[in-house]
Amino acid sequence: MRVLKIAAVAAFAMISVPAVAFADDFEALCTATDKSEPTVASCKCASGKLTGADRTAAIEAMKAVNAAMASGKAEEAAAATQKHAKGVEIVMTAQATCM
Repeated sequence: MRVLKIAAVAAFAMISVPAVAFADDFEALCTATDKSEPTVASCKCASGKLTGADRTAAIEAMKAVNAAMASGKAEEAAAATQKHAKGVEIVMTAQATCM
């Protein structure tokens, strides 16, 4: 359920905030649809835990999942597994360590 929420946030962010700087991409994607204090705090905490390739993989995964949800079609399963499973796992692990 949390992955779907992250996906919805990323899709909204891609549509409404296309010029966000890389340093702020993660938090913008994470909080685009839910600006409540717990979500903002969780996203900020998770953002601080992600660096380098892990951060890039997480952002790309959130963008892909959200784009698929926005289009109304799920991302092709093989492509999702190969390209974005690690990114989704990274996001979930980072958020879990912040709870």
